[in-house]
Amino acid sequence: MKKARRGFTLIELLVVVLIIGILASTAIPQYFKVVERARLAEAQSMFATVKSAQMAYITKNGRFANNWGDLDLTFMNARGKPCTGAGPCVQKIYSYMLDTDGSIYATRNPEPTPASDYGIYTLIYDINSAVTTCTQVNCIRDLI
Repeated sequence: MKKARRGFTLIELLVVVLIIGILASTAIPQYFKVVERARLAEAQSMFATVKSAQMAYITKNGRFANNWGDLDLTFMNARGKPCTGAGPCVQKIYSYMLDTDGSIYATRNPEPTPASDYGIYTLIYDINSAVTTCTQVNCIRDLI
């Protein structure tokens, strides 16, 4: 009577590890792309909110505001304090800036670390045309 074989051979284990490695190498970049798209959606939500406030400001004053304190809304920075002045409003993922030509800039903060495919990029939202552009090629190709 033959003794029953138990366990797997080294070749069988190596094949399984190789298959898992191939699957992981395709899935991980897709995961980072999905995460970055979610972060971009957060920025686009911010753009819509600021656009509404800018349209109210332009109705009253005839020009766009470049100062957070001039808008009829309160954004909190990463420290939980209201954004004021003409400087950037630094939040968790992006730092936002206003421009008097009706553009809103969202620059990706270095922390949390962005995916290496994207790095630090800037989203530019033009209120007049309602178009979002990006300063980085992979950002344009994958996220917008």
